[in-house]
Amino acid sequence: MNLISKLILGGLITTSLHANAMIIRHDVSDGKYIQQAADYPAIFPLKDDGKTKNCVGTLLAPQWAITAAHCTILLESGSQLEIAGNKAQVQSIHLPPEYGYMKAIKNEQGKIIDIEDKVKDASFDIALLKLSHPLKGVQTFPLLEQKVKVNQTIEVMGWGDFGNGLEGVSRKERVNDRQLRVAHNKIDAINGNYLIFNFDAPDSKNALPLEGINGPGDSGSPALIKLPNGYFVAGISSGGDYPGVQTHKREGKYGWQEYYININAMTAWIAETMALSVAKN
Repeated sequence: MNLISKLILGGLITTSLHANAMIIRHDVSDGKYIQQAADYPAIFPLKDDGKTKNCVGTLLAPQWAITAAHCTILLESGSQLEIAGNKAQVQSIHLPPEYGYMKAIKNEQGKIIDIEDKVKDASFDIALLKLSHPLKGVQTFPLLEQKVKVNQTIEVMGWGDFGNGLEGVSRKERVNDRQLRVAHNKIDAINGNYLIFNFDAPDSKNALPLEGINGPGDSGSPALIKLPNGYFVAGISSGGDYPGVQTHKREGKYGWQEYYININAMTAWIAETMALSVAKN
């Protein structure tokens, strides 16, 4: 079992699926990060148990959404979703063949108790969800067609656990109020299929006024780039760590590094998958 699957299973035991940490600056009011979900209608949780919202999807087109591949252990054909007040079912789930797969092992009550880990390459941690029918009148956040650049500002968001950069996130003392938070960051590097960015401390010259990163439960959430004609999806939340640090620390303190799947690297697969699905119908 690899690191991601261990973290996922650990998160499920505490009712949340692992991402990284929706953590904000310790010196900025939390209220400045809280946003209305209605302002981001294309963003939705994959699973909502009434207490926490686990994993995130983004509506790309009326019948298509995108998320992280490892989040699909929460789903199956027929799973119910709610997107901007609209009900839809998952018709099919599509993963890049390079990724492999993860499969949830459930007990008789339907609770996930283990994970069958067949991941071949975690840098392909992305999935497409085809919905049972097109959602009419719902705003979509399409894929970014232009090249993502280092130092480009992105918006990251989610409903997951939150904390601040001094304290990080404690899985024993979880803080989750189900409110949508939006933070800003800048891409520090592009490496293969990954967009990489750091959680910079307030005294860093790179820190933004609303600097932050995602929270446990927010895997699959998008990195959005805002252009004059709207928001576009540049990346998908996959994982994170402390570079070069071997000792265990709380997730999400200053210095934490995020890894998002770069949409630029997956555009061809996404277009081909959607086209083949249409052709089969």
